[in-house]
Amino acid sequence: MDILSTLGVNIKAIIIQGVGFLILLFVLKKFLFGKISAMIKERSDGIKNAYTKIDDDRVIAERLKVEYQKKISDAEAMVATKIQEAVSEGKKLSEEIFKRAQEEVEHMKVRAQESIDRERNKAIAEIRSQVVNLSIMASSRIIQQTISHQSAEKLVDDFIEEIGVLSVR
Repeated sequence: MDILSTLGVNIKAIIIQGVGFLILLFVLKKFLFGKISAMIKERSDGIKNAYTKIDDDRVIAERLKVEYQKKISDAEAMVATKIQEAVSEGKKLSEEIFKRAQEEVEHMKVRAQESIDRERNKAIAEIRSQVVNLSIMASSRIIQQTISHQSAEKLVDDFIEEIGVLSVR
């Protein structure tokens, strides 16, 4: 002990300081370390829960993304089907309209041909009537005049010229 006292070490002070340190350690452990470890544990649990929630949200987001992509592809397929149906319906309507137009044109051609035939028949009947009238007139003139060979030829020539003029009209 003399050595320690010559070195300036006080054993009583060391023991008192050791006991004080142990008391301080006990008090800190009882009041401070418990609260700190509880806070650290609570913080750790909060972080774990946050990570778990983030992972759950990520899984849900992926599932929703897949569902939305499926819905989008279904909608695109439906739109493509509707467009194809519309195009098909348009072609069908176009063909039907074209067919009706062709039938109408044919009907108009038939009516026009019938009208032309009626007008031609009318014209032929009128020409025949005029030819008959002219023949009667020529015959009556020939009969009324004393017929010389020259006058008969002249009457026939006049008659032919009148028929030519009527044909041209």
